[in-house]
Amino acid sequence: MYLSEIEMYPDIIKWLKSKLNGEFGEKSKRIEVLDTHDSDLRNFITQLNYQKYFPEFTTFQIRQDITGFIEYADRVDLVFVECKNNSLSLIHLSQLIGYSSIALPIYSVLLSPKGMGSTLHKLLVTYNRKDVLEFKPKRKIQVVKWDYSKKDIDYMKSVI
Repeated sequence: MYLSEIEMYPDIIKWLKSKLNGEFGEKSKRIEVLDTHDSDLRNFITQLNYQKYFPEFTTFQIRQDITGFIEYADRVDLVFVECKNNSLSLIHLSQLIGYSSIALPIYSVLLSPKGMGSTLHKLLVTYNRKDVLEFKPKRKIQVVKWDYSKKDIDYMKSVI
C-alpha cells in the first residue's frame, strides 16, 4: 500500500497516460500526463506553451495532483486526477468540483485505494445522487477506487 499520496503518482500517471492514449491517441497530436501537485496549473500551461488555448489561464491558480493534456491541432483538452490516500469524502469531491469548474477538463477523476467513505457512498450509491458529479453539462467527475495490486480501477467499487 502507499504511505502517501505522492507515492501513488507514478502508478496513476502511467495508468492515465495509457488510458488517454487508448481513448484519444489516434485523434490527438500529443498526450502529456504530468504531476502537477506542486505548482499552479497556469505554470504548466505556460511551460507547455498552451496559453493560446486557454485565454483565462492566468486565473488557473489551482493545484490538482495529476493533469492530462491532450493536444489537437486546434485545442488542448485537460483531464484532472485528484489522489487521496484515505477514504474519499464530500470535502474531496467539493475540492475537485471547484477545480473542474474553473478549468473545465473533459472529465475529472477522484481516486483512492480506500474507495469512498460512508457519507459519499451513501450520497452517490444509496441515494443515487450522481447529479452532483456533473460540473458542466456532459462533463463529470468519476469517483474511483484504485486497486493497488492491479494498478488499475476497481470498477465494481467506482462510480464512473
